[in-house]
Amino acid sequence: MQQEWVDANFLASSKVHTPDPRQQDPPVGQRLLIAWDFPKSIFEKTLTLALTVRLWDNTQEVLTQPIERKRDAKAFFFSNATPGSDRRILTYRVQIFAGDGELVDTWEHHFWTELIDIGRKEVN
Repeated sequence: MQQEWVDANFLASSKVHTPDPRQQDPPVGQRLLIAWDFPKSIFEKTLTLALTVRLWDNTQEVLTQPIERKRDAKAFFFSNATPGSDRRILTYRVQIFAGDGELVDTWEHHFWTELIDIGRKEVN
């Protein structure tokens, strides 16, 4: 896993000084890059990646991605282009589930903790 900043300097056109319409409104935020290479015996279990990302604005996003190749990578982009909001990545957890719901493996950012909601009312 790798976390990286995305801004105008991320665009190749910034490095080689070529015309690029994206320079007018460049992406701003962070990307989380996740790569994997599973043994065939595990890959055959119909895997799904579940990404839980907690952002600095105290929101949490859960994204899922079916794993269709034994060895692959996926980039998840989190925009921080809205003025007044802080949607930088604070921490994250990646879980791999088998088709039968079995938890195959978990990778956690070193600051990951379970979210504790205090003062929120549950709706029944």
